[in-house]
Amino acid sequence: MLRKPKFHKLLTLFMVLSLVLVLPLSAAGSGAAPENIIDNELVVSTLGEDGTITGMQVLNHIRVFGEGAYSIEDSSRFKLSSIRNLYSSDKINLSDGKINMNITAEGFSDLYYLAQLDQEEIAKVDLPVSVNLEYYLDGQKVQPSQMAGKSGQVKIVIEVENLTGEPQMLEFKDSDGETVTQEMMVYTPYAVSISGVDLDNSKFANIKAPGVAGESPEGVLANVQGVTSVSWTVPLIPPAYPAKQYVVLEADGKNIEMPSFNIGVMPILPTTSSIDNLTSSLTQLYDGFNQIHQGIGASNQDATLLYGLAAVKNGLHQVVDGLATVESNLKMIRVGLANPNFDASSYNMGTGTDGKGETPGAKDAIGLMKNTIDTQLLAAFGGQKMVLGLMETAIGTSADIGQEPSASTSLYNDINYLKAALAGTPAQQVITNAIEPKLNAMNHNVKVFRDGGEMVTSTGTMAFPASVSAVELGSKTLSEKLGQLDGGLTMAVIGLGALDENGQPVKVMANGKPASLLYALEYLQQSINGQMIPG
Repeated sequence: MLRKPKFHKLLTLFMVLSLVLVLPLSAAGSGAAPENIIDNELVVSTLGEDGTITGMQVLNHIRVFGEGAYSIEDSSRFKLSSIRNLYSSDKINLSDGKINMNITAEGFSDLYYLAQLDQEEIAKVDLPVSVNLEYYLDGQKVQPSQMAGKSGQVKIVIEVENLTGEPQMLEFKDSDGETVTQEMMVYTPYAVSISGVDLDNSKFANIKAPGVAGESPEGVLANVQGVTSVSWTVPLIPPAYPAKQYVVLEADGKNIEMPSFNIGVMPILPTTSSIDNLTSSLTQLYDGFNQIHQGIGASNQDATLLYGLAAVKNGLHQVVDGLATVESNLKMIRVGLANPNFDASSYNMGTGTDGKGETPGAKDAIGLMKNTIDTQLLAAFGGQKMVLGLMETAIGTSADIGQEPSASTSLYNDINYLKAALAGTPAQQVITNAIEPKLNAMNHNVKVFRDGGEMVTSTGTMAFPASVSAVELGSKTLSEKLGQLDGGLTMAVIGLGALDENGQPVKVMANGKPASLLYALEYLQQSINGQMIPG
């Protein structure tokens, strides 16, 4: 099924774009004003299928230097639909375009908040770089949603353009040393990084990212664990590089599922509010474009910015892949400990599975074993001891005598009755010498079978440790140990965290932090992918 594409454009434009806050911030405190206030912004635009902006958020970081409590007030250039504090419970108020917040600083203090621009305001924002997306299937231009589940030759074209150019009359020396005055388009130089285009190798083959010198950079492909990742770096630095360029992705797809990806826009040189300085330094600026290019370099050019960013990105990808492997192994351990899909009530001992064919985990098996001991074995031992007690009553003791034999009298009573009735006869001798010793041995062995001791045999005696009481005590001890083991495994399962029906970690947060190991690994991977990996 097609996932709706979302293309995240991260604009880290410290002095070029200020969507929400306009420095300097105003502050009031119980004592002196703050020593300094630093305000940084990160703008995140969500693009639709064709590259149009569908949403815009601004992550703002304010650092206040000083000692004491301060009330910070700021103005918003655009109408905001919402604003929230990210890492503390301190309230941020938004009223009539004013943003008010309280900060207590001890040396310095940080505040992070996320502001959502009102949908109607997005059209008023002038972004420095435009993005246009085109999709083709077998040579026909289509919408991404029309490609879902189909097969064919896929082509994606992403066009980016630097929109900051302004005509300026510039005076500079040409190659002959002559002073020349000329109107030129002056741009703020940007580098665009397109990354996170991750194609499943089971769905895509013959993946290519071709380039055309001077207008379309070639992409970088990396195949890791069945996924081909494609990335590009586009220098929008006129006149050294065109203000408008494009990148191309080609692949053969089956049962197509298009991925989302990230577009990062980074200024190469800081700009200032003084346009006069621009003219005076233009000659040096253009003379330095080659040095800039050499410094930016490429992802395969050693000792350059983009090479370093690519190395960092590849390293972080390896970290994420390693975390994914650890998470996968821990999921296997988690399911091995307690299978979330196992139903103990339908367990079949003959097949070793439940009614759905699911096998028990270690904790599940221990629970089944303990339940069997508690509900069946211990009950059976109680029944055996009751039967042995009835046998002891039926045998009686050698002192039983004097009652007319009946169904309720003991064997000893009946034997003693017969001995008295047959006194002086051969039958009395048989009873005394043959039957009575066997009855004595039987009476003794019943007690030994129940409580343990020396069992009487035809040749003497033998130790009998496997009495009903001994086995019952061992079963109770085993049940207690299984209970303790179950408790330990329960703690391990809780620590690892719950899995949903799809085998994915269930989100569990405590005090704003992941509360299980599996979700913490998932959260860390998402954080690295979404925040730390360049581009």
